[in-house]
This record gives sequence, C-alpha cells and structure tokens, in this order.
Amino acid sequence: MLKRIGVIATSLLASASFMAASTALAKKTPPPTAEDYAFDHVSCKGDPNEIRVIVSGIEAATGLITADLFPNKEDGFLRGRGRLLQVKFAAKAPLTKFCITAPESGLFAMSVYHDGNANGIFDKNGIGLPAEPWGISNNPKVRFAPPPVEKALFSVSENNPAHVFIKLN
Repeated sequence: MLKRIGVIATSLLASASFMAASTALAKKTPPPTAEDYAFDHVSCKGDPNEIRVIVSGIEAATGLITADLFPNKEDGFLRGRGRLLQVKFAAKAPLTKFCITAPESGLFAMSVYHDGNANGIFDKNGIGLPAEPWGISNNPKVRFAPPPVEKALFSVSENNPAHVFIKLN
C-alpha cells in the first residue's frame, strides 16, 4: 500500500512539474512582430479604426475568448457598465487572433478572458478572485487591485490598424 501511495505521489509531482514548466514556457512567449499581425480572421475586414488582437497563453482550444473594449475613462474601466463593446470568439491554443473595430479614433483599453466552460460569465472562486485566465492590454502588472486605465491604453487611428498583444494570467 505504501509503495502504491509513493508511486501515485511521484506521478502527481511529475505531472505538476510538467504543468508548471509548460505554463512558464507559455508565459515567456515573445511579443509578436509586425508580420504576426498579418493574419486572416472572419472579424478582420480592414475597417477604419480596426484593432488586430493576439491573445497568448491559451492552454486549451475549448470555450471562448471574450474581449471588452473600454474608453479612456477611469470610471467604469473593467466593469460591464463601462465597456463600449464586447466580442466573443472560439478559443484557439496557444494563440487566438481576431479583430475588433473601435467606434472612433482615440485611446482605448481592452480586457480579455478565456471562458473555458463557455458559460458567458467571468467565473470567480469563493473569495472573488478570477477562476479563469484573463489579461489586459499592455499587460500591466496587477497586484492586489486592477490597474488604472492609463496603464492599459493604446492608440487607434482611422488609417492604421492598432496592434494589441495580451498575455493571459
């Protein structure tokens, strides 16, 4: 019996080590180059104020990637009432690529999350912390509170598509 428990424990440790190494490798994905943003997706139409988005760190091609676009306002940032628009696309591992069109030129911020169970909700654990992988434009460091909107802002112009790279946490 003790030998069996030892084998199970060794197997679990090996699994945990592999998963930790895989996660560390995924988080070290280098930022995309200009060529990486030259992708085709049904959402990319070449519209004015187009934002081309690459989301990395997706471990499984299940569920949806949900993206919210926010204006340059602290009030309502990262809250449903503050978003300008939301899009959802099938998750592709290890990267999901799509486009979203801003309503006008200017400064915007974006948040994304991987809705792995496709229930349409950003699931949280028992103490209110995110239970699903998420990210914010410009990938600001997040400690104990959401970052201010200015750390997530990027520029959108009518003539050139904006390029946004978000790593999931």
